Amino acid sequence: MTLYTTYDSISPLAWRQLIERTGTATWFQTPEGYLFLDATSDYDPFVVAVEEQDKLVGICVGQISRSRNRLVQYLTRRAIINGGPMLDEDISDEALFALLQAVDEITRERAIYTEIRCFHDYSRWRAVLEQAGWTYAPHLNFHIACEDHDRMWERLSENRRRQIVKAQSLGVQTEPLKIDADLQAWYRILRRLYRRHVHKPLPGLDFFRRLMREQVVLAVRTEQGQIIGGAACVRLRGRALYEWYICGLDEQYKMYAPSVMATWAAMEYAHANRLPLFDVMGAGVPDVPYGVRTFKQKFGGRLVEHGRWTIVAHSGLYRLGKMVYRVIFRKKP
Repeated sequence: MTLYTTYDSISPLAWRQLIERTGTATWFQTPEGYLFLDATSDYDPFVVAVEEQDKLVGICVGQISRSRNRLVQYLTRRAIINGGPMLDEDISDEALFALLQAVDEITRERAIYTEIRCFHDYSRWRAVLEQAGWTYAPHLNFHIACEDHDRMWERLSENRRRQIVKAQSLGVQTEPLKIDADLQAWYRILRRLYRRHVHKPLPGLDFFRRLMREQVVLAVRTEQGQIIGGAACVRLRGRALYEWYICGLDEQYKMYAPSVMATWAAMEYAHANRLPLFDVMGAGVPDVPYGVRTFKQKFGGRLVEHGRWTIVAHSGLYRLGKMVYRVIFRKKP
């Protein structure tokens, strides 16, 4: 068994082969996902891979957020593994345990805790995760099938169909962004949403410039061309489209339903680009009221509960960091 802990040490061919044969692949665990994060100033990425019997059987790509404020960074630093580790179906328990231990060792000096956000079912590996010291928490998500456009439309709630038809009759259009001035207008809407309602850290504009160039940022426009919302997505070829960020001026432009149109535009993009699955990347904790889940469930997706796994490196800082986080990100005007 061999562990690799740098991007350059991992065979590109072996990485590609693992993507092709595993059911736990996501864009976030690809070489492109790692290089995207590595090129931004908002995140510090890491990668760990494990090989057994001359075959790559597991890869884990994660990100540690950066803050311009050193004190805030110190007290709120966390490592996020979007999608979950990419694992070969035949990975041994020993290899997975070694992979998880290596992730913990790499992140514990750079992050207060590490969190795996699962986009697939990892229940078969639960015992190994628990043995390695990770703690499970339920978390919901919606997976929307996009192969058949007619079925996509039929699965929408009646209200969603009515909103889309109404917005289209008013001249609302959706399209991928191409120029920087439009992206800046879109980003102002997203930043306002995060300051007023989401209360979480948001990457800078350059992060989304790269997304626009390398992936897709969809815009919702009025008939006059004004941008009123949109969605930033990443894609895994032939597999899925992931809705990373979404925004809309829903209060000011209620009749145009910008957030609804942004999600529908992403679904249509997935269909047009032969991406069979649209992943909305989270729908909250079960049995806890959550407006975002109510919004997302009306698009006809399948509710799944793949959960999250967390390992805490510094329990005292973890508790203090949660308090600091609430003060900083929930007191914004």
